[in-house]
Amino acid sequence: MNAPKLLLAVLLLFAITRAPATPTDDAIAAVLAAEKARGAAMVASDMKTLGQILADDLIYTHSTGMQETKAAHLDSYAQGLRYTRFETSALQANVITPDVITLNGHLEQTKGREGKWKDFHLIFLAVWRRSATGAWQLVSLQTSLQTANRPAPATPPAPAAQ
Repeated sequence: MNAPKLLLAVLLLFAITRAPATPTDDAIAAVLAAEKARGAAMVASDMKTLGQILADDLIYTHSTGMQETKAAHLDSYAQGLRYTRFETSALQANVITPDVITLNGHLEQTKGREGKWKDFHLIFLAVWRRSATGAWQLVSLQTSLQTANRPAPATPPAPAAQ
């Protein structure tokens, strides 16, 4: 077989055996995009976007144990809270149902009031739910401080295909 035919055969084999995107893949991608948009909105203090991303029944449990509703969280911006950095990494998504996805990961953020900034190194668990309009919204968030003596979360096995 000559080189062009061999290359064509390899490309066709790759195209045939490559798994197509699934609804689960699309949902995870949408949640990851929503998480990224949430971080950008927090840094920009964009209350309109945050108001759309956060579910009306949001419960946000901070690493201090303090809990906030959506209204209280948005009000913290009116009271002067600002973020200058919001970076997630080591993200792991788990599809619970077609309309509920959990997201675990690491979060590096800098926030404060009146120019008094503090860095936080957190791990988090977020629960995202698809709304009636099809948009993904954050319904629950739990953060925990990641200390030097606390190991990073283990990488779980890949979820079974649904």
